[in-house]
Amino acid sequence: MNMKKICCFIVVFPVLLSCHNNNDKAKSTNNRIAPDKGSANSTNILSMKINGVEWKADNGVWGAFHPTGYDKAILIAGSKGSNNKDEQPFNINLYNTDGPGVFDIKEGNAGNNVVQLANMSPQNYIYGSMMGFSMKVTVTKASSNPTILEAKFEGELTGNASDKLKITEGKFYYHE
Repeated sequence: MNMKKICCFIVVFPVLLSCHNNNDKAKSTNNRIAPDKGSANSTNILSMKINGVEWKADNGVWGAFHPTGYDKAILIAGSKGSNNKDEQPFNINLYNTDGPGVFDIKEGNAGNNVVQLANMSPQNYIYGSMMGFSMKVTVTKASSNPTILEAKFEGELTGNASDKLKITEGKFYYHE
């Protein structure tokens, strides 16, 4: 792994963890019923097909548009599974964007945009990010105060074992 990839991982993965942790704090301090647990009234959604099999976040669905500290960024995140070593966090981070649009991104892009999925198995612990990715992200809504984000995505993520995941029918909707 070259130094650029290591630096990207060091920068990107803590952002994902920070976003997930901040979302948990917001749920506990705002006394809100979390709408991302898959209930019939659920409004916040992160789902996709991975190699044709449905994957749906069941916790930590979170989004941000131009958040404090990340000027001109769109952040999309969510996780599947228990909050332990087997949890599968997924995120898309788009930088230097004014708002809705179509973003064709891949590893090594000048804007340092990133897509990653972790913990598919103990042997396949990271996809995307510094391992490689090619993703088309179409953001159709992006606003703040309140935060509303809507996006579709599709593409491919390369794993640490050099295998690839084909992502289709990716959907994200977040309303704060």
